[in-house]
Amino acid sequence: MSLNESQRAAVEHDVGPLLVLAGAGSGKTRVITQRIARIIERGVRPEAILAVSFTNKSAGEMAERMTPLVGEGVAKRIVLCTFHSFGVRLLGEEWKALGTEGRFVIFDQGDTLGLVREILRADVKSGAARKLDPASLLARISKWKNDFVSPAELTLGESAASRKAAKEGVEYDDVAREIYPRYESALRAMHAVDFDDLVVAPVRILRDRPDLREKWQTRFRYMLVDEFQDTSRSQMELVRLLANPLRNVCVVGDDDQSIYGWRGADVGNILDFEKHFPGAKIVKLEDNYRSHAPILEVANAAIARSTQRRHGKTLRAARGSGDKVRLCALDDGELEARFIAAEIKTLVDEEKRRFKDIAILYRSNLLARPVEEELRAAGIPYRLFGGTQFFDRKEVKDAAAYLRVIVNPRDEISLRRIANYPTRGIGDTTIERVERVGRARDIPFAKAFELLPTLDDVPDAARRGAAKLLETLDRARARFNSGGSLADATRSLFDEVGLKDALEDVADNAKAGARKLGNIEYLLGSIGRYERNEIGDKPSLAQFLTRITMRFDQEEEEQGNKVTMSTLHGAKGLEFPIVFFMGIVEGVLPHSRTMDPKASDVDAADVEEERRLFYVGVTRARDRLYLTRPKRRTLRGKPTMLIPSRFLEGMPQEHVEVYDRVVARAMDSDEIADLGAALLAKLAAR
Repeated sequence: MSLNESQRAAVEHDVGPLLVLAGAGSGKTRVITQRIARIIERGVRPEAILAVSFTNKSAGEMAERMTPLVGEGVAKRIVLCTFHSFGVRLLGEEWKALGTEGRFVIFDQGDTLGLVREILRADVKSGAARKLDPASLLARISKWKNDFVSPAELTLGESAASRKAAKEGVEYDDVAREIYPRYESALRAMHAVDFDDLVVAPVRILRDRPDLREKWQTRFRYMLVDEFQDTSRSQMELVRLLANPLRNVCVVGDDDQSIYGWRGADVGNILDFEKHFPGAKIVKLEDNYRSHAPILEVANAAIARSTQRRHGKTLRAARGSGDKVRLCALDDGELEARFIAAEIKTLVDEEKRRFKDIAILYRSNLLARPVEEELRAAGIPYRLFGGTQFFDRKEVKDAAAYLRVIVNPRDEISLRRIANYPTRGIGDTTIERVERVGRARDIPFAKAFELLPTLDDVPDAARRGAAKLLETLDRARARFNSGGSLADATRSLFDEVGLKDALEDVADNAKAGARKLGNIEYLLGSIGRYERNEIGDKPSLAQFLTRITMRFDQEEEEQGNKVTMSTLHGAKGLEFPIVFFMGIVEGVLPHSRTMDPKASDVDAADVEEERRLFYVGVTRARDRLYLTRPKRRTLRGKPTMLIPSRFLEGMPQEHVEVYDRVVARAMDSDEIADLGAALLAKLAAR
């Protein structure tokens, strides 16, 4: 496929800032890879090019596409990474700039939630506070960190969440403010960083150290950032600090697909790019190579009604016309689920479609349950996209915790996880005794744990268990440091601590036990593959753990011939020949929390992000799109009528049809007009 005029303009832009507004399905990855190849053709060293994406999957796809363009050897020299993996790279070189010696460990979300729970249990006096949701507290800390607000600089701001919690006698913001400094101190004591630190800490280093800032700006002559609409304030600041004096920064994104505001993404970064980089050239990619015209016309009509500032774009279908978008209104949610399952059977049996060509998308996981039941009843294979990933499974995290303690004896979270797993007589009471010793002697938990075998007022079994565990860990460290096989050393460690026996004992049934043991074998295989495939640096256990924490080695279950079920957020970046987009009613999409007039932290921008979410869902479909909604639901035994989503307003008449499985008929002009009038009247009445 040759480049179109807009793509060529983006690829051939020489120096200076460039904003590429890439509509859905417009070939943005092709533009990025061709641009990199063009830069290399002009004599720029591959090592001087930094290309940043948001997921390891997209970075890997970019790397694969680079190989045929520039050759495998050259492609491997380009720095293709995510923001967080770039942070690992920078901190690996500049860790001492933060006043810290030695290695650091990366805490994933499970680790940080565990740390917050420990702080709540041990350090917060209020019993009510201990019942608060750790994830909500951690979200507040994350926002403060990304806004570069230190614990010392915090001022309490009232929010809807804190007012709600205040009714129960405690405020979320107050408690988050109290534990924030403890959380940061605990991370430092364990030589640990969380995912936020992987961006925030490099920004602080580059801000505070002009010499290091110049070093990194000189290293990279060209910088490219994909999915720029998803960048946070801290990521934008990192881009700004890395930009060299020539300002060779190319960002690619689509403000109409900015759907992650709830996790810190700031659509203002792409809207205001010219303010950060004056004189930037802007190129719009509006030719869509994914979807047929009716699908794009529905998407265009929905996003054009946005009330917020946006870069104007209109998608044009390179594939031409196709099936009309099918509007399906079912009596209730149960019938909606039944309709979807029946229609899938028809598609497969009569139209010879494959299950894997079909996706079911929804705003909330709650909507998936009745559909799952109907798919199972109909014998339709499916997968829940974005479910529990391999390295998040309990038995794998338990095993990995042993390896993390080997690398970093200060890792209190992992040490607590393995202290009594498999069971070795170290119960909660003993752990509390270790904590008291640590506080009395002002030493970290890990150091206090080393004293456990010498303590008098703990059970003999606990002393013996701790002594044996500490001896096993010491022997394992010696094996890992001997330069031998990492996989062999890991297997020896797992055998010594009795991991296999523990999994066989606790499994509910033989099949579950075999699956868990298989996962441990797969982990061992992952270590072996890492050793065989590592290029450059000598393979190390620390590097392997970084890879799995950062999901460099994401182990996705093969889809096979299965229907994909996914939330709209999870489906970003995916595409399918046929999409069932369900639950399109007020209160679901837009979500009810974006429409609460009593909530002070809700504004029009929240509803417009929901509109963009609708736009993303529609543009996942290539050939055929079903938009389904239930007409009513039953609450406390009473049927309640549901209002069609406002995002269905203004759909182009010639590109949609009302559809049911028995009789498919085109929607005439009067029906579309009636639907629009009914929507407007119901919304106005609210």
